[in-house]
Amino acid sequence: MSRAWRKRFGSALIYLLLLVTVITAVDLWRSRDLPTEVAALGPLTTLNGDAMDLDAMSRQQPVLVYVWASWCGVCRLVSPMVNMVGAPVVSIAIASGPDAKVSGYVREKGYEFAVVNDEDHRLGQTLGVSVTPTLMVASQGKLRFATAGITTLPGMYLRLWLARIRD
Repeated sequence: MSRAWRKRFGSALIYLLLLVTVITAVDLWRSRDLPTEVAALGPLTTLNGDAMDLDAMSRQQPVLVYVWASWCGVCRLVSPMVNMVGAPVVSIAIASGPDAKVSGYVREKGYEFAVVNDEDHRLGQTLGVSVTPTLMVASQGKLRFATAGITTLPGMYLRLWLARIRD
């Protein structure tokens, strides 16, 4: 490897570490405003009519909580990655219309994750979500690791892993 390439590689590595540090700091700063207990969300009902107890689910293993909207352009990029996570996912569709409309959208896109329709944005407000998409990890009955905007699949896996080792 030539000297110029080593210098470029070193610079790229430094910029990458700086970027990861800034993103982590912003995520931690956002996380401080989260309601700490997932029980604050109350009982959740999916579009299929299934009752979900996020508190109980999160005590068994970390759960990815994905807040999105059908009208959100960035969500159209992130949702397929959320669909690939493989870990338990509870998604909350905020201000996306009535159940029938959201169900049609989910079916059309082929999403397999559980969807709770938050037509009146009550859950979104309880969570303090002002930007879609927002991802959080629920673990041991608490919400952690909030991030908003584009998130990669490796970023989702990293947050789930951190929740496992943190508890």
